[in-house]
Amino acid sequence: MERKDNKERNTTFMRFSVTDSSCVKNSVFPFSIASSRQAVNTSAWRDILTFALLSLFFTHSAHASLSIATWNMEWLSDKNDMIQSKRTKDDYLMLKTVSAVINPDLIAFQEVDSEDVLAKVLDINEYNIYLSDRKARFKHSRGSGQFTGWAVRKGISVIDHPDYKPLGLPTFLSDGNLRYGAYIEVEREGKPSLHLLSIHLKSGCFETPVRRNNSCKKLDRQIEALSVWINTRTKLNEEFVVAGDFNHYLNDKNEWVWKALIKEVGEENVVNLTQNTKSKCKARKYNYRTKRWEHVVYRKLIDHIIASPGAIDVEIPPKTKQYQYSYHAVATYRLTDHCPILVEM
Repeated sequence: MERKDNKERNTTFMRFSVTDSSCVKNSVFPFSIASSRQAVNTSAWRDILTFALLSLFFTHSAHASLSIATWNMEWLSDKNDMIQSKRTKDDYLMLKTVSAVINPDLIAFQEVDSEDVLAKVLDINEYNIYLSDRKARFKHSRGSGQFTGWAVRKGISVIDHPDYKPLGLPTFLSDGNLRYGAYIEVEREGKPSLHLLSIHLKSGCFETPVRRNNSCKKLDRQIEALSVWINTRTKLNEEFVVAGDFNHYLNDKNEWVWKALIKEVGEENVVNLTQNTKSKCKARKYNYRTKRWEHVVYRKLIDHIIASPGAIDVEIPPKTKQYQYSYHAVATYRLTDHCPILVEM
């Protein structure tokens, strides 16, 4: 989120047509939410049934043993204090449809205000929720919060560790005002357990060199903190996955965040699983200057998944892909300005 300056993003502005033939390329179907049929109007249900015909385009390979997604849900809140958070029942149903289609075992989520509102997007009968400890600091807040966390398929054994607070950039007087890393450990039968961190780093430095602005300086300090967490996992011989909104183009030639990270942790100790992932994320963005919604296409990734080499199968390289909303879905529903990223490990 916080994408306020168009110059900071590799963005294409365009007019969406609901009759465009590309509307059906990334169709979705609410496999687990048929009971919600009566909650939506006829038009919305017709849209979902139309999408169902091609939903199998987004399928998992048979060899995948664990699927992990990262998804920034853009001010997912029912407090209605943010223009981006004002969603209807149909909007929530379409978001729930997307989650049913991608159907990952674990979801690293960002910008979620509460478990209650997350239940409108995920099937709580299928997932256990681990919301950031930072939520406790704002439990009496009337405003919406942007919290990280994990949704883990029920049946998977989880150790819920305390949040990694150094990403909040704490001081002697406070725990910091940036978002913590939500930290869990997943136990796997016959394999080393996975240490997982869901992160949402400082916005405003998508490609700018660190010396240029205050946001970049804060992001640089967060990368130092992330390096400490990764180095700890490496020294303890623990396999790890870090997933979330890095707010930086890690795949660009001139980027500096990935270079800084591997300098601190060693190039041999971390792999960018989204290095070759293509982005064409269609979305709607609210322009605060014009006070209007704009249709955009984000062609560079800021959501990434990185891992220790031992966390993946080197003989069967993991496949990472971006789920892309259809033009029709973006034009019709209030979704999110991030497309989910999914990796099969």
